[in-house]
Amino acid sequence: MAPLMVTAVTGFISTPLFVRFLGTENYAIWGYALAFSAVFGFADLGLGVAVGRYMSIALGKGDQAAIKGYWGTGNLIILPVLIVIAVALAAFGCWLGPKWYNVAGKLVLFRFCVLATAFELLFSFYSQYWLILSQAHLDFKFVGSLRAIMAMVRVVPALVLAHLTHSPLIMAFWFSFAALVELIVFVRHGARLYQLGLEFSSASMAHVREMAGFLGKNLVGMISGNFFSQIDRNILGRIAGNADFSYYAVAGKVSSNLQGMSNSLMAPVFYNSSRVASGDRRGAAAAVYNETFRFVFGWYLLAALWVAVWHPVFAHVWLVHTMGVAAGTPAALVVGPLMVPLVVACCFSALANISAAQLSSLNRLGTNIGFNVSAGVMAIFGVWEGWQLGGIQGAAWGFVMSRLPLLAQDLYCAHFVGASGWLSRQTVAMLAGQGVVAGALASFYIILPPTSPWMLVPAALHGGLVAAWLLRQPLSRWIARWGGTPLSSSAIKL
Repeated sequence: MAPLMVTAVTGFISTPLFVRFLGTENYAIWGYALAFSAVFGFADLGLGVAVGRYMSIALGKGDQAAIKGYWGTGNLIILPVLIVIAVALAAFGCWLGPKWYNVAGKLVLFRFCVLATAFELLFSFYSQYWLILSQAHLDFKFVGSLRAIMAMVRVVPALVLAHLTHSPLIMAFWFSFAALVELIVFVRHGARLYQLGLEFSSASMAHVREMAGFLGKNLVGMISGNFFSQIDRNILGRIAGNADFSYYAVAGKVSSNLQGMSNSLMAPVFYNSSRVASGDRRGAAAAVYNETFRFVFGWYLLAALWVAVWHPVFAHVWLVHTMGVAAGTPAALVVGPLMVPLVVACCFSALANISAAQLSSLNRLGTNIGFNVSAGVMAIFGVWEGWQLGGIQGAAWGFVMSRLPLLAQDLYCAHFVGASGWLSRQTVAMLAGQGVVAGALASFYIILPPTSPWMLVPAALHGGLVAAWLLRQPLSRWIARWGGTPLSSSAIKL
């Protein structure tokens, strides 16, 4: 997760700068193209996950022939499929996009941005296929490190280009080129470390039939999940103006980066759970869920409470001093309150990534699809009705309500594997403890204005105290190791 923190921080710093350099209108055009391309997030048909699952089992058995067979079969299918879907994205985006989004006056620019994102989709998804090869070999350190480096490669030159050109089209093509570079690195890494190329000669119909059942269910899940992945922004792109959409996108960037942190846990949960799926290892699956949930829950609870309490000063410093907007303008007044519901929603989605990965590994994809479709349908109605009742703020809170099916998914998964999750005593204690800390420090609002720079002191104290508590065990071990004094197990637990 540490390398992905670089990605989150990079996105946090770059988002307001992109808005500043491109302008609200051009940033919205770029956002529309990205939101439309997200609908095609099923581009690999779920084949990468299926190949990764069966390769993981073959790796556990040491069956090199099967490893090459699964990998070559996947390559033979995925390459033509990705090309067809990239062409479909370009065609449908140029045709349907202008009918859906508010792109009047910048129709040609929007269409060229869609074409550029089609190339990015092709390179990104095939790069992701090779990424799965590294994950199946449990090479998570390499994957995280490369993605952190590529985040800098994408964003830093893009900011320079945005400042010089003010063009969303240049941004779209630059990100496509960066995706191509990442693909080349993954291919060279796979060939060097795992001695695997395209392996077309090892492909077989037997492997296709073996993976077909899992692949079919995973494909349905991918299509439904990616259709609904940006549904809130697609609905707002239809009913909201460019300014409101940009404010929502800026606030949503914070939540997206936070949620992205949990994506780093999905592969370890998926592949470790896959290795115990074939045997009577119910206790092992429960241990995977409980350990991961306990680790993630405390941090996402901190994020939700911290943003809820300190968003006035956070948004003021972030937008006024980084983005250059004037205090009291709509951007400064709207983005801060929007962060609260969007971060809360992202926390539910992030925690649900654990149960989604485990249900997939245990071949309970149908159940997972049902919960995701329910959340997506609720998002459509929640955002639409919320907009009618309360504008952009109402839409954001309507999106929060649509996350309730994901909470139900967590409860179901925990019950299925015999884990505790939300219902454990540690979870309740963490809720109470962090709530008390947040409430106590929020008392500073009695004596200081909400946007006063001095409010950063209790905000930093809140984050620092809770983070230190969450890190107490590794910190204790680090102090003991460097201080030369071993701590007893009871001291570490305390």
